[in-house]
Amino acid sequence: MQDYLAKYRENHHEIKITFSNKDYGVIQKIAEKQGMRVATYIRQATHEQSKNLYLFPKELEEQITGAIRNIRGIGNNINQIAKYCNEQGYSSPSALETVFNFLREIENEIKNLKLVIQDKTEKQKHFTN
Repeated sequence: MQDYLAKYRENHHEIKITFSNKDYGVIQKIAEKQGMRVATYIRQATHEQSKNLYLFPKELEEQITGAIRNIRGIGNNINQIAKYCNEQGYSSPSALETVFNFLREIENEIKNLKLVIQDKTEKQKHFTN
């Protein structure tokens, strides 16, 4: 056990941070919304900040993920319709290709949403500092 603790202390650092009750309350509420403990939230937020990224609220992250899942579901439905139409001889390949390209564009736009929000957040940080 002593060997483990010695190795652990070699590879980890413990720091003490003091917050006012008001500041701690703010951090605690944010961590709870993210479904994290305060220490975990601070650690993750620090990592994200070091990469100049934005730690998204859990609800927004879930909405973005849900939107991408829905678009993929729509694409799957269109693929099933295309298969049926091809089997029956009803479809034109160019029309289906246009639909799939449009869906790919929508999915890429949703994926880029994080980058747009990040960019705006970064500009606001520089503006307020």
